[in-house]
Amino acid sequence: MKAQHGAGIGWKRRLKLEFSAFAFLSPFVIPLLVFYIWPLLRGVWISFHSWGILGVQKFVGLDNYTKLLGNSDFFKYLWNSFYFVLLVVPAIILLGLLLALLIQRKIPFRTTFRSIFFLPYVLSVSVISFIWLRMFDSRDGLVNVVLNSLGLPSVNWLTNPDAAWWSIVIATVWWTVGFVMVLFLAGLQEISPDLYEAADIDGASAAQKFRYITLPGLSSVMKVQIFFQIIAGLKLFGQVQIMTNGGPGDATNTIIRYIYVTGFKKDMFGLAAAQSTMFCIFMLLIAAVQYMLMNRKES
Repeated sequence: MKAQHGAGIGWKRRLKLEFSAFAFLSPFVIPLLVFYIWPLLRGVWISFHSWGILGVQKFVGLDNYTKLLGNSDFFKYLWNSFYFVLLVVPAIILLGLLLALLIQRKIPFRTTFRSIFFLPYVLSVSVISFIWLRMFDSRDGLVNVVLNSLGLPSVNWLTNPDAAWWSIVIATVWWTVGFVMVLFLAGLQEISPDLYEAADIDGASAAQKFRYITLPGLSSVMKVQIFFQIIAGLKLFGQVQIMTNGGPGDATNTIIRYIYVTGFKKDMFGLAAAQSTMFCIFMLLIAAVQYMLMNRKES
């Protein structure tokens, strides 16, 4: 009887612990289910239907995916998003690291410089895009005014396909590099000064200290930075929508804007949901590849 009574108490205690754990996790789990998991599952369900803005639905099975895979535009705009990642991620990482290394030094007004570089990050993407839209104006934009004052010709920043991509890259780097710099500064402060002192005693050069102390010390921060910047780059939309509207032609049209046009301009929510699902799968594959590469380097 005592053994059975003890087993009953143990079962009740475990159940109480499970409920306690769920109570502590619920402020995170419930919003996750409501605002992330459920919309994701709902989007997948919509992708199997012909769905318009009025909500008229008809089950079409895999027809939306067949149309998607048979349309070269999807892959073209997917490449455009990936091309932007190839341009912007190295620039943001390298410039953010350089700024962190410079501002970490004991220079006058370094706190002011940190604030100046970080301030653009608190602005919304629409504000940033409108600022740079005006600065890249072909006739009287500030960038062309500066070029003309230096004796250089004006550039059609937003109407030339190559220049349009670089205008978006410049605006994005200016907007986000301050956040990257702050994270690198936090990583630099975690590196023990004793390592640099020992390197000085051994006669190590500045390049050797950077290669064998600074870079290994920032490896974890670097991996996180690269991961999140790739994901953010693939989700490019606001800058393109405001600055170039996907142009000239569709040279800067990205996969997110393509999904937006399909759903809200062409009133084809089922096809847009299928595009979103395929893009989600693509991003999960990118994340999985990054995870495997990171773990391989660590092992």
